[in-house]
Amino acid sequence: MRPRYRVVVELAILSMLTPIYLSLWRERLLGADAGLALVALGLVALFADDTRRRMWGPPGRPAAQRRRHAQVAMAIFTVAGLLALGLAGLRGFAAGHPWGDALGSLFVPDIFLTLALFLPWALMQQVLLQFYLLGRLRVLLPRLPLLGLAAVNGLVFGAVHLPSWELAVATAVAGTVWSQAYQRHRVLLPIAFSHALLGTAYFALVLHSGFVGAIP
Repeated sequence: MRPRYRVVVELAILSMLTPIYLSLWRERLLGADAGLALVALGLVALFADDTRRRMWGPPGRPAAQRRRHAQVAMAIFTVAGLLALGLAGLRGFAAGHPWGDALGSLFVPDIFLTLALFLPWALMQQVLLQFYLLGRLRVLLPRLPLLGLAAVNGLVFGAVHLPSWELAVATAVAGTVWSQAYQRHRVLLPIAFSHALLGTAYFALVLHSGFVGAIP
């Protein structure tokens, strides 16, 4: 089967199965999400070599150079994101709350547990969204510019964080940046670290909690 036809079939099947899944678990249970993600990750791993060869092709630059550039790009974006989340969190204390309460939200009891649990969860999402899905979008939409492909993938990433519109918009923007970074550098780990740090900061600064309920 030609790669483009194969991608159409795969994405059509996913498009049919996704609403079924969402209708079965409207509460977005962490166990259900994690179980489905593990199954999907296993399938992606099974066909990883084919995806790397047919969907992405050779990276074109040495691995060390790509890692270094990805680390710098993700560090800049993550710092900017942390500042934005900090400002958003402090707004919640603007009306009559002491600054000590705001600063104290940075040190919720299980913040390090949240970060430790978030990193593998973030890496799993990066494999599925950047390596798998974005690679197939490149085959399906070959004439779309790289930034356009990144934006489409970012919208998908935002959509999986519904029904919270606030979180969906934030993750759509972040997903676009992460997707563009993967297209340029083809390295997942710095992107996953960025995702984990920003997700942990979202819990601490905006929700003022640690690892409670499902990780977004």
